[in-house]
Amino acid sequence: MNNWKPDFSNSHDEYIASFVEALNVQNENEAILSQKRTRYTKGANQIIQQVQQRFLETRRAEEIDKALDEKNEARFMALTSEGWEKHL
Repeated sequence: MNNWKPDFSNSHDEYIASFVEALNVQNENEAILSQKRTRYTKGANQIIQQVQQRFLETRRAEEIDKALDEKNEARFMALTSEGWEKHL
């Protein structure tokens, strides 16, 4: 005869601990989202700047090709000179 019974005494404590941990994680997430600046802000801003710069450069290349196709010398010169961002 097998008299072994599973030990459930720790499972209730584990459940409570996991529930409390989930609440703490949720509170941490809310705190991060409510802050103006976090430890992630600098990295996120760098990524945003890189994406914006790539977009501008791609758009510039398209506009240069369009200016060449239309033989628009003024537009081409504006896009290939310094300060080309303001001409997009």
